[in-house]
Amino acid sequence: MDGKTQKDNRAPVRIQIEYGDGGPFFSAQSLNISRGGVFLQTEYLLAPGRAVLLNFNLPEGPRVSTRGQVIWTRTPGDPRGPAGMGIQFETLPPEALRVIENLLQKSQKKGNGGAPS
Repeated sequence: MDGKTQKDNRAPVRIQIEYGDGGPFFSAQSLNISRGGVFLQTEYLLAPGRAVLLNFNLPEGPRVSTRGQVIWTRTPGDPRGPAGMGIQFETLPPEALRVIENLLQKSQKKGNGGAPS
């Protein structure tokens, strides 16, 4: 995408996401999602720059299988928030983007558009 993942409006969405980097897959819960990426709450952190495979079901939307890249991590005990990783999507299918757009619009109406990760 365009590298603006953290600056994009985000919608607070809790979904289970399977992720892996070529070895075993792990499962983590998302805290928020944007057009550009997702924050995964997990203590199993991959290094920034690492390619990752993601599989998840969007609320009222399609099953998504895509690639991404770890952009940043937050270690356990960090006072800024829960441990996890910011993942930038490589690509998303058009239907997945439509669902995310709807989630963002609903979130903005509720006043959660800039939900921090």
